[in-house]
Amino acid sequence: MTRRIRILFVIGTMSGGGAERQIIEILRLIDRTQFEPLLYLATREGDLLAKIPADVPVYSFRDSGAESGWSRLARRFKLSPLLRSLHLARVLRRERIDMVYDRTFRATLDAAVATWIRTTPRVSSCVAQPELEFGAGWLSALRRRFARSAYRRASLVLANSEGLRLRVIEYYGLPSDHVVTVGNLLDLDQLDRRAAEPAPDLPGDSFLLVAAGRLHREKGFRYLLEAVDRLVHQRACNLLLVILGTGELDAELRSFVQARNLQNHVRFEGFVANTLPWFRRANLFVLSSLNEGLPNSLLEAVAWGTPVVSTDCPNGPAEILEGGKLGDLVPPGDSIALADAIQAAIDHYPDWQHRAIMARQSVRQRYDSKMGILHLQELLTSVLCHTGL
Repeated sequence: MTRRIRILFVIGTMSGGGAERQIIEILRLIDRTQFEPLLYLATREGDLLAKIPADVPVYSFRDSGAESGWSRLARRFKLSPLLRSLHLARVLRRERIDMVYDRTFRATLDAAVATWIRTTPRVSSCVAQPELEFGAGWLSALRRRFARSAYRRASLVLANSEGLRLRVIEYYGLPSDHVVTVGNLLDLDQLDRRAAEPAPDLPGDSFLLVAAGRLHREKGFRYLLEAVDRLVHQRACNLLLVILGTGELDAELRSFVQARNLQNHVRFEGFVANTLPWFRRANLFVLSSLNEGLPNSLLEAVAWGTPVVSTDCPNGPAEILEGGKLGDLVPPGDSIALADAIQAAIDHYPDWQHRAIMARQSVRQRYDSKMGILHLQELLTSVLCHTGL
């Protein structure tokens, strides 16, 4: 019997972000007759830990004891990334890993060093605009050079949208055939089951907006709240915005709601494991991000059939919505344009519902996980064939 390919998936935590949700989907769907999936976390934490399939072993830097003893000194001198890479290399050797799949920028940097120490084929997945990972100064320039080397030394780089693929090639100076587009996996059967769960109990007389994502600046929630403020206090719209997610801006956003007297029009629900019943209940899903790779929340809302408005941020929304054919696109960081689009949805809702039906059909055809996981598995197998394993 041929031994299954032992593939170690590497990511920082199991927090509730899109990258983590996609790792869960891949772990769940990957063919167990060909692959034996394992998971490596920098820290064993996050709301999605319970979603990890039971047959997937989990290794964690913090659990290993590598963070004890002189680790405080290592953190002081910014050596923790090196310690993680050394520990990851030991896991690669001890567990006889055939291939590494890393997702998110920090995981790529850790895995690049580990797979140099213990030579292992590596597939790196890029899911965000590369320039967002760097600040200013000589240290950022050094990190950028190292990141370019990390992506170049990967066996293959995956981008989750075509726009992001082109940007990664340009930014890091990579050969065009070194970067391949692999869209996010959308399990339609599971999506429908999740959407069928009980819907939240909400007032029925308000036009319901739903937004989902981490409460970080790149998600643009401040502009969405400004748009709601304009709609409520200047245009007398009867609406309710529900925000699903947690993050560093929680207190700041709540203070804005308090200061603008929006308490009856904005609700913060925190982390929600299953957002689909909210999308089903919503009149409109709103994505206000300044940057995205290929946003899971927008994909799922469209796939369910919820009318949507999104910022036309790099790179995924325009691809998902076919340039605005399947949902409105507005400039990022423009609260007036966002308010105008929401107003248009309120005023012409039957037209928006009709467009949502077309959008649902299109997205379900293009992002079905049954085809997506086969494509990913073919790429992983081809990498091993080229390395002679």
